[in-house]
Amino acid sequence: MWAKAAAGVLLGLPLSLAACGALSYAWPGTRWQSTVNAVLLAFFPLWLAVISVAVGQRSARQTWLALGVANLLAFSALWAARLWHG
Repeated sequence: MWAKAAAGVLLGLPLSLAACGALSYAWPGTRWQSTVNAVLLAFFPLWLAVISVAVGQRSARQTWLALGVANLLAFSALWAARLWHG
């Protein structure tokens, strides 16, 4: 259980940051600076949700792998949103 919790904490933090950042950049019709408050309010509950899902997985290896892939996808989305939005 500790390995799954560690995966949730260590990989959940950058996953939540990247997801919130991509959402902030991709928000329609606004500049990313105007969405900072909403994104900061959403960050902590999202991180806790990732930790909760990580602890509920079947194995630690599956958790680390799934969160690693999710991080790659989230940072790819962040990169794409930054390029698309300018």
